Amino acid sequence: MSQANYPPDNTQPEQVELLQRLLMEYQRTGEYATGENLEQYTTILEQLGVAYLHQGKPEAAREYLEQALKLKPDDLAFHVKVLKHLGQTYQQQRQFDAVIQCYEQSLTFSQTLADRQSEATVLFDLGTIYLKLRQFQQAEAFYQQCLEIAQQIDDRDNQASTYHQLGNIAVKLREYEQAKRYYQQALDIYNEFSAHYNQASTYHQLGNIAVKLWEYEQAKRYYQQALDIYLEFSDRDNQVSTYHQLGNVTVKLREYEQAKRYYQQALDIYNEFSDRYSQASIYHNLGNVTVKLREYEQAKRYYQQALDIYNEFSDRYSQASTYHNLGNVAVRLREYEQAKRYYQQALDIYNEFSDRYSQASTYHNLGVVAEELREYERAKRYYQQAVDIQIGFSDRYNQASIYHNLGNVAVRLREYDQAKCYYQSALNIYLAFSDRDNQASIYHNLGNVAVKLREYNWAKHYYQQALDIYNEFSDCYSQASTYHNLGVVVEELGEYNWAKRYYQQALDIYNEFSDRYNQASTYHQLGNVAVKLGEYDRAKRYYQQALDIQNEFSDRYSQASTYHNLGVVAEELREYEQAKSYYQQALDIQNEFSDRYNQASTYHQLGNIAVKLREYDQAKRYYQQALDIKIEFSDRYSQASTYHNLGLLAQAQENYTEARVNLQTALEIFSELRTHLDWI
Repeated sequence: MSQANYPPDNTQPEQVELLQRLLMEYQRTGEYATGENLEQYTTILEQLGVAYLHQGKPEAAREYLEQALKLKPDDLAFHVKVLKHLGQTYQQQRQFDAVIQCYEQSLTFSQTLADRQSEATVLFDLGTIYLKLRQFQQAEAFYQQCLEIAQQIDDRDNQASTYHQLGNIAVKLREYEQAKRYYQQALDIYNEFSAHYNQASTYHQLGNIAVKLWEYEQAKRYYQQALDIYLEFSDRDNQVSTYHQLGNVTVKLREYEQAKRYYQQALDIYNEFSDRYSQASIYHNLGNVTVKLREYEQAKRYYQQALDIYNEFSDRYSQASTYHNLGNVAVRLREYEQAKRYYQQALDIYNEFSDRYSQASTYHNLGVVAEELREYERAKRYYQQAVDIQIGFSDRYNQASIYHNLGNVAVRLREYDQAKCYYQSALNIYLAFSDRDNQASIYHNLGNVAVKLREYNWAKHYYQQALDIYNEFSDCYSQASTYHNLGVVVEELGEYNWAKRYYQQALDIYNEFSDRYNQASTYHQLGNVAVKLGEYDRAKRYYQQALDIQNEFSDRYSQASTYHNLGVVAEELREYEQAKSYYQQALDIQNEFSDRYNQASTYHQLGNIAVKLREYDQAKRYYQQALDIKIEFSDRYSQASTYHNLGLLAQAQENYTEARVNLQTALEIFSELRTHLDWI
């Protein structure tokens, strides 16, 4: 079977050199065209092709394999074997149409020879190619044909490998219970023949399923069983992939230092074997860990190390995922133009290799960038491109995350009914796939929409549904953001003591998980509650704690809202010059990040300060700047407060006509929204 459970044949350069010398000897004498010499000569050509194949040199391999085929045009059994290798050369270059053509020829010759064993092997190989192409129905059909032959000829080993691959298909289709049954059938056969070594890869796959089901402790146990077998057989090569997966699981468990240790063990083995190429994937994953730790500069260095190796080995295709992740880091650093460049590089490579499926995730992330840049129509176009690809591949599950993001865009555009529709579409998919974990994030966001609509009872209902799921999965960490948002709801309802309790629960969890960064937003909200309770000194302390964390993580963008709120506190304390200074700091940051929308509230507050300092002309300019932005973003609700303040300002200046117009406009807006206001 192609899915071999043995370490790969790392052909040494000395072997290639010996084969080349033998080949030259035959060519020098010219005695290779007939009889026994022809047999030996074609065998050398085949062996050279296989050697170059193992060295990752598909074009050199193909040259020798094609020569071998030409010299034995009538030997169908030889063609069956060599066409398999020839197909593998095309596979290394992702030329899948050519791979299929080779395997189909090999299948025809096997059937002509009535060689049932070879026929089963080629059917298996065809199944594996269609699996790579995500054509799962076709892949399953080939594997089932292979299984039928294996059962007829009582080839138990072949049956086990095929059950294993059928399990892989079920995983891709998210049919995890079916996958487990297939893997168990494979495992039973391995146990029957005491094929202890072969059990390892099945335990490994069972670990992968447990990861998909968020059963991370179970996943660790399966991976450890696989690792124990590989250690028993001194199979250093396969130990690497298991250490790698153990690293991935511990990342899921937020055990980042342990994850780094597992990845380092994998890296040590690759160094031991001077396997520079394989080190790239480890550097890539170390980059992922440091992203989780918000060590973005270190993450960039790891990704760059991976990229350098892929460049060194001319592996252009694998560069795409690293460019993609470098784009993710740039997004975290709010370097959106750089992020777009990285994503475009990834997209260019996927286009070059006709990998349409992988383009979807890059279009998705380009949508995220456009969303952050408030280019909402562009974001929607990118998301639509992503979802169109997923529909084309019948990938219903991954459409959910796109609908989720389209919901986020609709929220930004204050199109709340549309947002609810998108979130509901995502929720329906997650319900169809029994994905409880991702249902929680949708309920959470439906809660956010309800808050925007001032439907606070609905908001609490949705947040509670999210919280119930997090409790069900013992996901203590994710509960923090929901407790935080429940705090926001009860704060809006004026239940400040409840708000403080919810915020404190969120803070306790962030402390428990050493998540210092997210503590900042909770300290910020505790500051807001203190302001509403008139506890201004306490509010300043909370805001300062938030600011210190934001400075620590170089999160300049988030500092703007904290400076803004420190301005509010100073304003309440009648420290107007200090308030102006804070508001100006907030405005400078908002300008720096082209955050035009949030500038509106800061201009509004600067208008309030100017009024209190009786600088009425300046106040009017600030209010007008705020109003222009709110109109630009169709933020009708917020316009009302600015029209109201412009009305009061005109009244103070004894411009009663203007005052009446502005106050009337504010009243009309409040009347439009009276349904929600009355509901409160």
